[in-house]
Amino acid sequence: MAQIMCEITLDVSVNDSGQVMMAKQGDSKSRLLCVHFTDKRKPMKVESGASVLLNVSAGGEARSFVGYVSDGDAIFVIPAFALAAAGNVSCDVSILGGDGGRLTTAGFEICVAESVCPDGDLGEETADLAAELLAQDTIQTLTPVSDGAAYVIAPTLNRKYALDLSAPAYTASGSWATFRLELPTPLSAEQENWVLIYCHAPVSERAGAIVIDWGDAGERLFADGEIPYVTMGDFDIVCTYSPAAEKWQIGVIQYAISGGTV
Repeated sequence: MAQIMCEITLDVSVNDSGQVMMAKQGDSKSRLLCVHFTDKRKPMKVESGASVLLNVSAGGEARSFVGYVSDGDAIFVIPAFALAAAGNVSCDVSILGGDGGRLTTAGFEICVAESVCPDGDLGEETADLAAELLAQDTIQTLTPVSDGAAYVIAPTLNRKYALDLSAPAYTASGSWATFRLELPTPLSAEQENWVLIYCHAPVSERAGAIVIDWGDAGERLFADGEIPYVTMGDFDIVCTYSPAAEKWQIGVIQYAISGGTV
């Protein structure tokens, strides 16, 4: 499903209300809001450990929704509560400090335009959804963990990772240690199930090819029907789950400097 990120700057000292955002009646889980903060129009970052609330007044009722702090800004999913009916919705944002303090911005409005067909699930979103969407776009570090027999590579579902195999421990015996890829349990067939791992390894003739245990070959589908054999120092592991086959599909893309002229 498509999601968009709306950005707005709110001041905590200057009453610059009058800002208006557009949305459509009945939209759900698709409109994210990124709030940049200013103090007398000078940039201000939310301190580490603070919480943020999106305060919404609609239909004669007021509610607050917890957001997600990212690099000093606040991220929210605009809640279905705000988009349930056409009209202007009043909002502001509060920052809650760890000491119990509260700081609230100037207000803004969401102009909810009437939709041709607004029916659908209007269930309330939570801060977890905003965090999940951000996590899917972030490249995280993945570190193999030894279980005595192999170094286990255990990614989380729907994440991008950077895997660096430069540590001396991985070639301590003169050849590559064995790595085992443990893929997560897929979600339902209606949801995305994927893992992307960007890998770097100092491949050398002395160490030989990198040995990766991909799991039960009978429960995996491989690109071109061949179990991947890694010989290059830079490669990507691409895993997507096939609901029809009920199996993980695994492909490895290996990179090397071209011998020709670009």
